[in-house]
Parts: sequence; structure tokens; C-alpha cells
Amino acid sequence: MDKYVFYGILLSLSVTSPVWAAQPSAVYELRAVTVTANRQAEDVQSVPANVSIVTAKEIRSRNIQSTAQAVALAAGMQMDQSMEGGVSMRGYTSKNILVMVDGQRVNSGWNGEVMWNMFPVDSISRIEVVRGGQSALYGGRAVGGVINIITETPKQDGVHGSVLESYGTYNTVHQSYNLQGKKGKLTFGGFYENRSTDGWRTFRQYASSSTKTATLNESDLMNPVHEDAAGRYIIGDRGRKSFMSENYGFNLGYDISDSQKVTYKYSHSNYTWKYTDPRTYIYKKDGTPVWSGIIAMDNGDKASFSDSSYTGTRGFRVYDMHSLTYNDKKNNIHAHFGLTDFTKDGYTYTSSSKVTAANDFNGPGSRSFYPSKTMDLDINKRWKIDRHTLLFGSAFNEEQFHQTISGINDWKNWHDSGTPTEWHGGKSQTWSAYVQDKWQLTDRLTSYLGARYDYYKKYSGYYRNADKPENNKTYGSTSYSRVSPKLAFDYAYNSTTNFYTSYGQSFNPPLLYQVYRVAASVPYGTDKRPVIANPGLKPEITTNFEIGMKKKLGTGTQLDMDFFKDKTKDYIGYPSQSVSPDVKYYYNMGKADTRGIELTFQRLFNPVWSAYANYTWQIGKVSGERNYDIPRHLFHAGVAYSRNPWDVHLDGMFVSARNEPDVDTGDYESHDPYFLLNLDANYKVSKAVTVQFSIYNVLDRDFYDNEVLSGRTYNAAVRYSF
Repeated sequence: MDKYVFYGILLSLSVTSPVWAAQPSAVYELRAVTVTANRQAEDVQSVPANVSIVTAKEIRSRNIQSTAQAVALAAGMQMDQSMEGGVSMRGYTSKNILVMVDGQRVNSGWNGEVMWNMFPVDSISRIEVVRGGQSALYGGRAVGGVINIITETPKQDGVHGSVLESYGTYNTVHQSYNLQGKKGKLTFGGFYENRSTDGWRTFRQYASSSTKTATLNESDLMNPVHEDAAGRYIIGDRGRKSFMSENYGFNLGYDISDSQKVTYKYSHSNYTWKYTDPRTYIYKKDGTPVWSGIIAMDNGDKASFSDSSYTGTRGFRVYDMHSLTYNDKKNNIHAHFGLTDFTKDGYTYTSSSKVTAANDFNGPGSRSFYPSKTMDLDINKRWKIDRHTLLFGSAFNEEQFHQTISGINDWKNWHDSGTPTEWHGGKSQTWSAYVQDKWQLTDRLTSYLGARYDYYKKYSGYYRNADKPENNKTYGSTSYSRVSPKLAFDYAYNSTTNFYTSYGQSFNPPLLYQVYRVAASVPYGTDKRPVIANPGLKPEITTNFEIGMKKKLGTGTQLDMDFFKDKTKDYIGYPSQSVSPDVKYYYNMGKADTRGIELTFQRLFNPVWSAYANYTWQIGKVSGERNYDIPRHLFHAGVAYSRNPWDVHLDGMFVSARNEPDVDTGDYESHDPYFLLNLDANYKVSKAVTVQFSIYNVLDRDFYDNEVLSGRTYNAAVRYSF
């Protein structure tokens, strides 16, 4: 889009609307209710934790395209800006954050990650983000906090729904169809969502060092060979990363009585990605592209690369989630059974010399296929006895994965199962019991005393190699048990001010991926040592402490402050940090700690104008050394204007640098500071029809967060609701 057209749009919006805005959910709902923090409905103001609520109204008015973007609206969240990136909070990624959909955990049983693109954003009713260790109620993965995505359930008789048609830069298409209904005791609904994009060029490819005879001199090339922030030579890129995500599902609910209800929800997702049209940056002076060779650099280095260096990966993922819930409000009984089943999960790749640019990079390769399952069962009951509210529950969790590595004739065909050469797998089970006493000590002071007992067992681990059966291994079972306590207090100083503090411990078992994974040679930068299993890997134990204040300043203003500190022993390190010079493996490398301060300010000036700002300072260390994965500063702010028919939002976000001392800034592989300014405008054509227009990265800033990230992009949508 021409820049004068762009500025014309901004000018027209400014004439129509005095101020633009980002509409945080809490600005419009200062007295929100959470059901996640303590497994019962409570006013966020009186919960002894830092809690954020993201509402459906905010998601729709911001023209949010993915669930990760929706979660990132919560204060203190950092979103990975790479395509289809994830989110983190307090320095923890989804591997240490329990993520649930309607109470069913969706962290992968393979590596603990959350596939955010597999949840239809338009079917979300609300998102509850509870920060801090929550293992006393939720067990493993709830070290950094809990994110509970709650989908729509109709509450009134009748049928309603919505249709969304959206198109944006990079041929990005988003289609969503939702239908919900209630008839007497029966509730029902269904959804379908499709998202796809051609993507942008992000992932660069690199040469390897060599001692062989050079075939080219750097002086013979059209341009010098460029280096990244870590000093590696860039020879090209994988091309654009395109993806297609398709989600559909339904829900059925039945009111057994006025107080009893059973609900079943099912969702299915297909997700594929691929890198297209790879590109070389190496050209001879006559303009001839070079796809392979050994370059003698002017500084004396030798850089080796081949055609297969430019290929990326092609991935596939098929997911089914089943969730069955029983609620008895009269007797305060809740039961949930869920299954998160990745029936297909994996990718294809190649390193074959037969794959050349001349044959359009066709040829043989490998297929890594690792389906996984997570099964959960949870039953709990509450009793109200005088000033005590007692909660008692028990839970069971089972995770498993089975990986098959195969040689295939066409590396671009992920449907080809090929000839299996390796097999890996393993399982784990956790049996748990938990209890919590909410004790109203005085009219102002409330205590929460709880504990959870977990018995964890990892078993059935194996490694099989068709070519080297002498290397086959079967790993024995190992079990651990742990009590995770928690003590918290909330003090209502007056009707507008609450102080809270909490102390607890979190028990986090190792991921099956970390325990049983074996790989011949998985590169990490220039590190290509083989990866071996570590079946003796111990769980991490984290001690959590926080203290905070929640203050209402007048009718429409909220100020929250929170200090947190986490200490972890038996911290599980990454392969690149392994101590062996010959192999890589995950291991318990020692202690880690994270601490920080979170400040949140929300202001509702009047029904038309609102604003918000939140700031997080945080720092993490592993074995006494700074953890550079954690940015020290996060700042998020915005203002909002809403007067029929306009609803306009301007949102700014700053993330500080995460570069190690020996990494240069302003290039690939660096994690530079960046500031993003985003604009969303909604115009209500009628009661049922809304037109939306969004601009991401309004200032068109270039920045690097490991990869080169997208510049300014545009999106337009039409939403019909009935």
C-alpha cells in the first residue's frame, strides 16, 4: 500500500475519532471473576494472585487472528513475534505454564509445547491468566502460572452465531463460522475455522566451516558474504513459510436438573506448514547464482554449502481433543475427563546430495513422526463449614509418545511413511490428591492453605535402530513423589484496596522429550553432536514467593503491583549446555532463579475513552549466569475510543534486548529491542455487521528477534453476528 494512502487512512480516522485505542478487557470489566485461580468463582480483586481476564469483546474488537495473540493481550505477557509464535510470562514458556481449554490440558505430551494455532480464536468466551506457581492445585507444568481458555456455551434459549471473513498481507485468509443454541435443558453448538498465509521470508541458512580445497574465492562474488550476529556466514534462506490451519468441532450439554449439568466438547484440527521458493544470496560477478561450493573467504576462513542447505522443513499435525465435564452446583461436585490426542505430529527434511536447485529441490529425505497423547481425570468437591471453604480433589494424568524416523523417497511428501529406521518412545503417569482450605480469619483477612501430593512415574522408554540393533535399549521405570504446599493471605484494607502474599512450591516432572529423545546429529548452531537419552532426569522443584497490591482509584481506575521471586533446584538444561564434548543430553544442571516486578494501570475515563499501561521488570539466572532468554523490560500501553459506530484502538509494546555480550545487534540471530505500534479500527455498519481494519507494525520498523520479522502488514475483515 502506498504510504500516502496509508497516511490518508490515519487522517480520516483521526478526523472521525478524537483518539485511537487498544481496548484491554479489564478496562471495561474492572470487577472480573475468575474460576481458575482457586477452582471456584471468585472476585479477581480478592484473589491472592496476579490475575488477568481477556474477554470475547476485546478479542473481537481487536480483530485478533490467533489464540496466541489473544493470550498476549493480558498484562505482562510476551509473544514470540516469529510466525505462529508462542507466549511466555515471568520468563517461562508453555513448557512450564499449564495451558488448558475448558479445564483440559493441551500441553503436548511429546515436548510440553502448546500449538496455539490449533484453537479457534472466535469460539473463545474468555481467557483467564493466573500468574505464579499453581502446582498446589494443578500439579506439574503450573510453575509459571495457568492459562485457561474458556470456550462459548449458550446461556439463554435461542440460536446465535457469527461469521468472519478476513484478508490481509501475504495472502493471509481467516474464515470463521460459529453457531450456538439452547433449547430447554439442551445446549449445542459448533464451529469451523480456516486460516492460511503465504508467509514472509524469515529463516536464514548458513554455511559450514571446511578444510577442503575451495572452489570459489570471495573476491569472485558479486557481493561479500554476509555474517549474522554470531559470526556465521549466511548463504541464503529457506523461502517463505506458509501454513494452513483448519479447526472444527461441536459441543453438547444437558441439564440433568436445576443444579446438575453434563457437557461434552470435541474439537479437531489439521495444521500443515512448509517453506517455499528458497533463495541463494551467493552470486558470481556475472550474475550466475551459486547453490553449492566451498568459498575461500578474504579473512582466511572456508565456508562450505550445498543445494540441500537451502531446504527447510515441511510439517503436519492432526489433533483431537475430547472434554467431558460434570457439574453439580448444589453439592459442589466437579468432575472432568479429557483426552488431548495428537494423532499425527512431525515433519520431513532432507540432507541428500541428490536434492539440487536444478531439479527444484526434489529428492529423498527423512520423516520424523511423533504422535502423543495426554489423558486427564479430575474430581473435586467443596464444603462450606462456618468460616472455612474446604476443597478436596484427586487427579490422574498420563502422557505418552512414540517416535518413528523413516527414510522417504520424496522429502516434500509428509504422507509418505517410508522405510522406518529408528523408533523411540516412553510414557509417564501421575497420581495426585490435593486439598485447600479457604479460611475467613476475620472480616478482612482470608488465608488459603493447600497442598498437593503427586506420585510420578516414567516408564516404557525404548530406543530401536534397524541398522544397528546392538544399540537397542529399553529403559527401566523411575518414580518420584512430592508434596507441593501453598500458603497465601489476602487482606482487604478497605473496599478499594487489597494486599496479598503467597508462598508455595511447584513440582515439575521432566518432559518425555527430554527423558527419552535420541538423535544421530541434531545441529544447534555449529554444534552437531548426537543427542542421547537421559532416563535418570529428575523433576524440577521450584519455590515461589510473591507479594502484591490491588487498588481501585475511584470509579474507573485500577492499579495493581506485584513482586515475585522463583527459585528452582535440579533445573533442567538444554542440550547446548551439556558438559560432554561428545554428546548432548538434557540434564539437571543446578539452580535457577527468576524475580521481577509487575505494574498494571487501567483507566476508564468515561464510556467513550479508556487507557491502560503495564510494565514488567524481570531477570533470570541459571547457575549464577544471566538467562538471556528473558527480556528485562516489557512495556505495553494503549488508549481506546469507542462511540457508535466507531471503535478504534492504538496499542504499543516494547521488549528489551536479550543479546549475550558476544552477539552483535541489528542482524540475524540477535534478539534486539523493539517497539511495535498496532492500530485496529471497527465501524459498525448495522447492529449485525461490523467492518474491521487493522495495521500491524504501523511505523514499519525493521527488527530482529532471532529471525527477521515482518514489517508493516494490513488486514481487513467483515463480521456478521446474529
